[in-house]
Amino acid sequence: MKRPIQLATLFLTILLVAACGDDGHGPTNGNNNDDPTTGAVEVATSSTGDDIDDDGYTVTAGGTSQSVSASGTVTLAGLSEGDVNTELSGIAGNCSVNGSNPQTVTITAGDTTSTSFAVSCETVADGQIAFTSDRDGDGEVFLMNTDGSSPTKLTDNSAGEIAGPISPDGTKIAFVSDRGGSTTHLYVMDADGSNVQQLTSSGASVIVNRVVNWSPDGSSLAFVDDRSGNDELYTIGADGSGEQRLTNNSAVDGWPHWSPDGSKVLYASNIDGDFEVYTMNPDGTGRQQLTTDTDDNGMPRWSPDGSKIAFSSDRSGNLEIHTMNPDGTGVQQVTNDPGSDEFPSWSPDGSELAFTSSRAGNTEVYKINADGSGMPTNLTANSATDTIPYWSPME
Repeated sequence: MKRPIQLATLFLTILLVAACGDDGHGPTNGNNNDDPTTGAVEVATSSTGDDIDDDGYTVTAGGTSQSVSASGTVTLAGLSEGDVNTELSGIAGNCSVNGSNPQTVTITAGDTTSTSFAVSCETVADGQIAFTSDRDGDGEVFLMNTDGSSPTKLTDNSAGEIAGPISPDGTKIAFVSDRGGSTTHLYVMDADGSNVQQLTSSGASVIVNRVVNWSPDGSSLAFVDDRSGNDELYTIGADGSGEQRLTNNSAVDGWPHWSPDGSKVLYASNIDGDFEVYTMNPDGTGRQQLTTDTDDNGMPRWSPDGSKIAFSSDRSGNLEIHTMNPDGTGVQQVTNDPGSDEFPSWSPDGSELAFTSSRAGNTEVYKINADGSGMPTNLTANSATDTIPYWSPME
């Protein structure tokens, strides 16, 4: 009878041990299934300057993305442990991150790592027209709204300053000035008139009324210089490097303008006796003549989509604004007035043209529908000389 009692005792002992070893939380082998395996990163953004991007940015880390305001905070969770690249994207062309982008952050399971991005934004000349005026006694660079309101003087010194075009991203304005002494140089400045930089070096002699033009990517500018004894076309990097001469002849070459796709440079020359409109490759090769008559045709400008060319011509008896197809066909007269109409500049959507006219008895800046319909609008309307408008490519 002793054996059944021993077996019963052993069975009870096993049950007690099993019960004591089960605390209701599974095996006690050191691997807790509730331990966190991922972490998070909190990203703060701060934006300063003018024309801050209201759309905000996108933060990406470890394959996870989230929108963030221009000055705000977001948290990206579910990130694997270890080093992760955290990047800010969707940044407007006039804004840049101060410091590294992307940044490497270390993710710890169960923890939130913090990092931040500081963004600086430049002023953008959007929805504006740059022009030259002597309303304060000498030539200065001005900006105004496209309805002529709020003219703002950007340069202010005793030198002669002639406005040039606004850069493709709207953050820079080129201009020509003799502020450096007896000769004229090409300069660029920020859209608010600050940070003036001289691009051309000693020996240059930039022609003020033969206009300047930015390449479509904003990396270079085309200009006209007579250092060789006559007006020739040159290009130069936006930082003043890599100057290159494009034309080399005894004629007057002027008014360069890059095509929107950057494949051609439009210009005018009197190489054949009178001014005609030509195109060439950006390196100066491959010249092609677009206009062929006995009249003067000059100041050509590509439309924003490259489908038209505006230019000034005296074929009707006095200088008027005309448009034509890129191959020189389909010429249409846009303006019709006894005054001289010159220096056309397209609106960003190609629907209007700003231009200079003497129709009011003095030189003013006007705008008109690009098809010639409607009445021209005087944008400057004062007793000063206002001339050579450049419509901002930024709306």
